[in-house]
Amino acid sequence: MKKTLIFSLSIVSALSFGQKKFVYGDSFEYNSKYEKDVKLVLADDYNQYVFSDINEDGYSSYPHKKIIIRKLDQNGSLIDTFIKDYANKTNGVLHNYLGSIEISKDQFVVFTEEIETKINRKEIFQHVFNRKDGNFTTTSVAKLFTEGGMKQGTTYVRFSENGKYAAIINDRSVSKKTANTIDNIVIDLSTMTKKWEKEITLDTDYMEADVAVTNSGRILILRKATGWKESSKLVYVSAQGEQDIPLKDKLILKTLTPVSINDQDYLASFGYYTGVRINQSNFGDMAFINLQNGNITMSEVPAYRNNTTMSGVNIIRTETVNGKTFMYGFDVNKTMPQSTPSNRFPDPIITYGTGRWFVVGSDGTSSDSSAEIYGNAGYFTKGNTTYFFGDGFNLTPFKSGNVGKGSNINIHNNSEGIGSARRANSILTAVRYIPESDRLIFLRKIDDNHFDTKSVYNWNQ
Repeated sequence: MKKTLIFSLSIVSALSFGQKKFVYGDSFEYNSKYEKDVKLVLADDYNQYVFSDINEDGYSSYPHKKIIIRKLDQNGSLIDTFIKDYANKTNGVLHNYLGSIEISKDQFVVFTEEIETKINRKEIFQHVFNRKDGNFTTTSVAKLFTEGGMKQGTTYVRFSENGKYAAIINDRSVSKKTANTIDNIVIDLSTMTKKWEKEITLDTDYMEADVAVTNSGRILILRKATGWKESSKLVYVSAQGEQDIPLKDKLILKTLTPVSINDQDYLASFGYYTGVRINQSNFGDMAFINLQNGNITMSEVPAYRNNTTMSGVNIIRTETVNGKTFMYGFDVNKTMPQSTPSNRFPDPIITYGTGRWFVVGSDGTSSDSSAEIYGNAGYFTKGNTTYFFGDGFNLTPFKSGNVGKGSNINIHNNSEGIGSARRANSILTAVRYIPESDRLIFLRKIDDNHFDTKSVYNWNQ
């Protein structure tokens, strides 16, 4: 009898250990009108932090140039808030948020620019938040040229997919009569120091359309013709200088997605060929470009070819597994609503199409298929496997490259199947996996003014 009881208790203990455990944090306030680029960062089994930025111009009573980092406890409840005001109060000084990224388990960096028109000064700052002491350290990383007045140029900050590099690209764009000068700076995020910087001069027959940085720390600049004739140029920039990557005749590129395979740089880019095109989108062809030798392999994307409302393709994740490159992306569609007497110039309506897998083989050819989810997705990596979430209400992770969903690891966001319900919409950019406790934590939007978190332990049982 005693042995039977011990055996029974052992079974109950094992079952309890293997069951999912759900923990909710207390809700906390935020301002959905002003706070943007919300992320869950610096997460471990003891604390998590929620980042957001306020980058509003004007003189409203609400602070409008702020970095906000909220500290959460082990259960996901708010315990502290750290705020950095990055606005210089001097009149005539403009400020912009440029981007942010986690640079270590203890540090998070935010890049901003400061433009003083009276003295033709543009300066880029990095603000590093250290979770150990809760302080921000602000450093000037670049002082850039401006012509003054309205001719301030455009500054971009881009991050490599592997998280090793940040690139600062400043397109001066000061005059069509002189050559176009671009400042290129690449920062090693492990040390927060400059890896290299290079000033290049490009012709004025083209203008900059997009920029990116590769996992090797080189910069890609996509350019489009300034005149009536359609034409694209691709410039590959390193510490040694720039080189044009020759494109196929009549090929127009619209997007930049750097890809790394065995420490070599490649580029996946959606676009089209000029010529007679009836009811076709600008994203119906994919070019896969070997940036070492310039070889270009073209593949058609039938699902995109007839989508004439497309304004872009958003690729949020790329990875190479066993010689194949998997890219998850979705089409971005822009439509203009009709004007009304009360709203003569309405904003465009942006919608997202079905998510798709693009699989690039070793020969550069691409195939694509529906991911059976809609639009944007969040993801995390456990071990060597990447899992995706594509639904803010019924979170069902599935493995990278798998067009089906894993039915055995469904995480229902609003109910645990026992009659309880705490409804909210998950923020897919704020999903984190904590390996120390096999725990998944995600941020949820309860309403326009409140967030909470939900943790799932033993999520894949």
